[in-house]
Amino acid sequence: MKRALLTSTALMAAGVAASDAAANVQLGLGGYYGAAAGFVFDPDDETGEPGDNSSSDVFRQDVEIYFHGEAMLDNGLVVGATIQLEAQQSDDQIDEVWAYFKGGWGELRFGDDDDAYEQLAYLIPTASNIFGVDSPYFEFANNFGGNGAWAQTNNTIRELSGDATKIIYFSPTFGGFNFAVSWAPDRRGEDQYSGIPNSNGPGGTTFNNNSGQADDVIAAAINFEHDFNGVTLVLGLGGGHGYWERNAAGQDDDVWLGRGHVIVSFGGFTIGVAGEYITNFQSSNATDPDTWSAGVGATYNWDAWTVGLAWSHGNYESFDNGKDTDKLDIVQITGRYDLGPGISLDGMLGYNRYNSNTSSAGGFSSSNQTWESGIGFFIGF
Repeated sequence: MKRALLTSTALMAAGVAASDAAANVQLGLGGYYGAAAGFVFDPDDETGEPGDNSSSDVFRQDVEIYFHGEAMLDNGLVVGATIQLEAQQSDDQIDEVWAYFKGGWGELRFGDDDDAYEQLAYLIPTASNIFGVDSPYFEFANNFGGNGAWAQTNNTIRELSGDATKIIYFSPTFGGFNFAVSWAPDRRGEDQYSGIPNSNGPGGTTFNNNSGQADDVIAAAINFEHDFNGVTLVLGLGGGHGYWERNAAGQDDDVWLGRGHVIVSFGGFTIGVAGEYITNFQSSNATDPDTWSAGVGATYNWDAWTVGLAWSHGNYESFDNGKDTDKLDIVQITGRYDLGPGISLDGMLGYNRYNSNTSSAGGFSSSNQTWESGIGFFIGF
């Protein structure tokens, strides 16, 4: 009886302590809803080409919900966690999830999140919240590279470890400079015993021979931002390195990535360039192919309006057949009208051209081009 009373007292005390701790926790809800109608004009539509048997119009949406909790401890340490949920049906329903600890010394983050160079990256400028020539939410042209498998759009933040579980450190800003470093032991980051493929237990390690995956990915980035009497300058460099888990005979297992950006803003104008280079970017390809993407963009903002013009180019070595270099060029005029904070109406008119040195096995010709347009909205909350 005495033991039961002591146990009950301990549980009550724990409950009170938990209640007091919960009272100091700030909970938040956020996310975004992006949607668009897309239209393609005059696509190459001969047999086997991207326009063959493909629709000329489409509706698309991209939606996520963020759950956030944060508390400040008595010693000043801030502790929190974030969960990002895909609001549409998805094989990866939880997009990113991480916990963090931060103070005057910076921030330490642990969980499923992006590599350090992506965390500090600036993209090629665009006027739109949903359209662009560099990693946009929506791209409507069907000019896929690599036998229709990849490269529908260009990307200056291509990932080495994706949202694999990792540890990331963000420095405080000093003299306009800040930096970040990250390490992901494994590309997948799931809880799975390596010796029991069907086990979903809470421990063990993962397989180290997965095709198309890199492990021990170390990444870093540094940014400089300063306002020079009304002219804001942003400079950034970043990179990463990993090892392909399953490479072809004679293929180097190292994969390297480097990227950078320069952004200048003044008097309503923003002009910027961004680019990325990856060596040996295809797992299980004995030719050790490289790829790079780069581009330039400019926008002008007045009142609630923003307009922009941008171009990007992607160069994909050995993409189709292990011998040739495929190229993708995208040009877009974009526009945005801000209805309120985080809420906009967006529009785009673009040209997308994909070139390969030879026809692919899927029947795609050496040159495919498409005019496209889109109109949509973005709600950030």
